[in-house]
Amino acid sequence: MSRSADPARRRAARTWWRLLGAAGALLLVLLPARPAAAHAVLLESQPANGTTVTAAPRVALLRFNEDISPEFSTASLLDSTGRTVDGTRIAADRQGPRQLALQMPALAPGTYGITWRVLAEDDGHTTNGVVVFTVGSPSPGAPALQTSDLGDGTPPPPDILRRWLGLCLLAGLIGALAVAAVVLRPTGAAAPEPVRVAVDEARRRTLTLAAGAGALAAVVGGADLAVQTYRSGPLGLSTAVILLSDTRWGNLWLAREAVLLALAALAAALRSPNRGPYLRGAAPWAAAGLLVSAAVTVEALGGHAASVGPARTVAVAAVAVHALTACLWLGGVATLALLLARSGGSDLLRAVGHRFTALAAAGVGLVVATGLYTAGREVDSVRALIDTTYGRLLIAKSALLAVAGGLGLVSALRLHGRVAARPAAPSRRLLAAEAAAAVVLLLLAGALVETPPSRQSTALDAGATTAVTRTGSVADIVVSVTVTPNRPGTNGFTVLAASSRRPPPAEIEDVTISLDRGSTAVALREIEPGRYFGTGDLSEPGAVQGTVVIQRGGARLMVPLQWTVPTPAAAPQRPRDRLAPITNVAAVVVLGVLAVLGGWRLTAVRRRRPLAVPADEREQRIREGVR
Repeated sequence: MSRSADPARRRAARTWWRLLGAAGALLLVLLPARPAAAHAVLLESQPANGTTVTAAPRVALLRFNEDISPEFSTASLLDSTGRTVDGTRIAADRQGPRQLALQMPALAPGTYGITWRVLAEDDGHTTNGVVVFTVGSPSPGAPALQTSDLGDGTPPPPDILRRWLGLCLLAGLIGALAVAAVVLRPTGAAAPEPVRVAVDEARRRTLTLAAGAGALAAVVGGADLAVQTYRSGPLGLSTAVILLSDTRWGNLWLAREAVLLALAALAAALRSPNRGPYLRGAAPWAAAGLLVSAAVTVEALGGHAASVGPARTVAVAAVAVHALTACLWLGGVATLALLLARSGGSDLLRAVGHRFTALAAAGVGLVVATGLYTAGREVDSVRALIDTTYGRLLIAKSALLAVAGGLGLVSALRLHGRVAARPAAPSRRLLAAEAAAAVVLLLLAGALVETPPSRQSTALDAGATTAVTRTGSVADIVVSVTVTPNRPGTNGFTVLAASSRRPPPAEIEDVTISLDRGSTAVALREIEPGRYFGTGDLSEPGAVQGTVVIQRGGARLMVPLQWTVPTPAAAPQRPRDRLAPITNVAAVVVLGVLAVLGGWRLTAVRRRRPLAVPADEREQRIREGVR
């Protein structure tokens, strides 16, 4: 590359890093918003959370909004001090794919907590929570109202980054294959020799990029399996085998890895100049198209669409089209940006870049239409767009989508001569900015996939309240406290405490929670490493001052926390500002506009197409032209 290209490359790199930094800051702003719901939401329990029963049933039932995996779903019964109650076990006879049954012994009067952890069959996410109930006399002010523990829906940053990397590689794979098949298809003998050579060389580089992206995406899938295995049970081969064979998530993982490896192998074979006759012609590209369709379908089946509301087949199809067109557009833009960065890239894209315009325009239109439809299914109301993490991420993604689309429109107008008097070479700056926006868009898409959708659940219709979680730190110890169900009366207190230093200076010896300025102390017991549980009473609604007291190495460390106990209210009504009718109408309008523009484009092409000329007359015209 010439020296004159170095400043442009440095400017493009600075643009990428600035946009990535802005995306990181944006996520820090968006993620602290109020969570929407857990992936596998506990809809109801028997006994109900926060209630008092005169006699405990011999079987406790937990009902969720999604199918759960029985092999990786557990529950245990704890007394008020956090000690495990003997004689409990998961019932072998399940009441349904969405229920978990815990057999319990005869219980003495007192307060108990059921801690549960389940693996959702649809999206493979593990969620947990606590159900608190009292046997015997009710605590003062304890309401007899059902509720559910929705937990904290904020996704862990490592999960977002892993999902983002997987989406980037999938977009790179699909976009590179689209560029190789459509933009860099052979130009024919009529094109100048330098253009034919440049196109062939660029096609081989693009297919190399596709093969590498597919292989790396499969590696990221292996990391997903390792993380899921660790969360589901003891990290080992037996847990992984059970996870892959007995859960829907595992079946989808196997299908996804097989498709990614097949696409990577096919791209590597297509780039070879000495490939066999079976890899020539349209057949291998048709096979690549089928494999790409399978890849985006598997992505859709493993997402929110497979578990949200009715008409799931339509929802999965919409998400699959959304993923396909987004990867074609965003991955194609990134591929063209890489081609443009090389010496001679401007001349190459000036010759064949117009082929990408129609593909990108159709892709953007379908991304918008399917995104509107999906948003209406997964976000209940206009208010939820502001109040929930999922809604705020969706707004940010839509805004960035508009920016990327605007940059692409300017690039297309320059390429087709609609800005200047004649067609101009593609701008490195514009294409690099569009590619950087694409990377940030995929980051927000990864956060959306990992964030629970803001959908109305049966639990909320029953008047449920959510648990509250507060975090703090002292010295090197990070503390998280969850209060369930956070209402006047008996509540469960779950504390996570861990040192940020490795190895920690000393082991934690004891954890208690002091309430009402020290007048009440809740003793906690360690139920698993770093996790403590106990029960206590909250007297009335309003602000609560609590202090987590940690005994470690002879030192007494305190973390003050504050939260609010809401006043028990009637069950909320279904929102009147429902989002679905608005987004559905907008999606239909976008599809209509896309159809009109597509028809106009086809008509214009047919009008410009020359009439068929007999061969002898065509040869005569050529000879006259040569003279």
